[in-house]
Amino acid sequence: MTETNATSGAANGAITSIATGGKNSGLNEVNFDTFLKLLVSQLKNQDPLNPLDGTQFTGQIAQFSSLEQQINGNNYLKEIVSQRDYGQQNLATGYIGKDILGPGNALVKDGGGVSFGYNLDGVARGVDIEIIDSRTGETMRTMQGETEAGRHVFNWDGKTDRGQNAPNGQYTLRVSAFNGEGKVVASQPYAFGRVDSVLNDGKGGASLLLEDGRNVELNKVVMVRG
Repeated sequence: MTETNATSGAANGAITSIATGGKNSGLNEVNFDTFLKLLVSQLKNQDPLNPLDGTQFTGQIAQFSSLEQQINGNNYLKEIVSQRDYGQQNLATGYIGKDILGPGNALVKDGGGVSFGYNLDGVARGVDIEIIDSRTGETMRTMQGETEAGRHVFNWDGKTDRGQNAPNGQYTLRVSAFNGEGKVVASQPYAFGRVDSVLNDGKGGASLLLEDGRNVELNKVVMVRG
């Protein structure tokens, strides 16, 4: 009889430990059948002279039901995440060969004007835009940008401040914004770049690898052009 009580107690302890998330819990390795087997084993091995208390029995059934829902919920969430990640990677491959506007300040002039963008964290009183020759460090063009908070797309006509056509090549975009009190308003420049490939982040997500070496997350893409 002592051995029977010990078996019942061990089963009860195992059930309670798993149900309450004890250190030996393994929700990813068990299912509802496991709990049913434990319950049947406990009922078979209980002391007939001292059967399992009805309240305790009811509580364990409730734990079983709760754990079954949790396990099923976890599996369902895994399926959703897997589908989301697959959809994200599938979407990312559609950008290959296209030009996207994403975080960066490197501009390339090749015969005509150059489009770019910037984001302001707040309303500014003034926004200074500078186009700098990456080879010489000379400021080729200065312009005034829009001051509302948020993202803005801008276009440089490819001319210098003197009205001459700037030479083709690499340029650097600099955006400086300030509010009515003369304090800096945080800004983020955006530049176009061609998508060369898709990079898996190792966590099921994907980002875009551009020809200029930038790695742009999908949610940071402002504009796409074919």
